[in-house]
Amino acid sequence: MSTAAQFQPSGNAVKEAAFHEHRRSGGMARTRAAVLDRLAKSGLATRNDLSDALGMPLPSVCGRCRELYDMGYIEPVGTVRADGGHARQQLDLTAEGAAVLAQIAQAAKQEAGHAE
Repeated sequence: MSTAAQFQPSGNAVKEAAFHEHRRSGGMARTRAAVLDRLAKSGLATRNDLSDALGMPLPSVCGRCRELYDMGYIEPVGTVRADGGHARQQLDLTAEGAAVLAQIAQAAKQEAGHAE
């Protein structure tokens, strides 16, 4: 009996597939909204602060912050020194980011109203 060996997907192929699934499912939009919401509630925060507060891996937070920055929803407003002396950027919502967060909250309220 001959069994043909099947190639297993590479680590990069698995990561890419997971990334596209996360994007397709709306997971990225939810994590972006979570970052915006946390900044609105806490005021200034570093990426590390956001990672800790949201329980998300730092690379995920950094990616979502980059997307939000590119969209004009957040901006760096200064730096703070961490325990080891490393400077970390503090981030804050822009006026546009606050407006988008208000729209997200309104849409969620309307959706919850329809679910009842």
